[in-house]
Amino acid sequence: MHDDKRNGNDKNEGLTALREALDELGGRIKARRAPDRHLVRALLLGLGALEMDQAGSAEALAQELCNLVQPIRESWTEVLAAEMALAAAEHIRGVDPRFLDEEFYDFAYTVAARERLEARLVACSLVGYDPPERLLEEIASKDALLAPYLEER
Repeated sequence: MHDDKRNGNDKNEGLTALREALDELGGRIKARRAPDRHLVRALLLGLGALEMDQAGSAEALAQELCNLVQPIRESWTEVLAAEMALAAAEHIRGVDPRFLDEEFYDFAYTVAARERLEARLVACSLVGYDPPERLLEEIASKDALLAPYLEER
């Protein structure tokens, strides 16, 4: 689904970055500082990409993450929800029917953003977070709108 080399991020680098993000989260929790959206993004993208590359490969790290955030569950969930809302909005607003027929429309960007959104969704399932149903419906609606254009390419 995605090309790790294209993203400059082979599996070992991705695993290292994920481990670093987990360590940073642990440090923040010890310092009684909540994670920010950028850290949550790194965790979700790392977990999701790992799982998408090989099913089952991210389960232990996802469990480690769940254990780590247990003391800050409420703030973790708030930041996680905000990150998912923003990532979904990028896709939902990006697939604008007014522009899909334009020659300048950047399908490569749209597809890459959707792949990153999928990685986040996969990670959410691993850590037990269910995005709001309405958000998932909007994503599916835009996916359906975009599909015929991608088939033409």
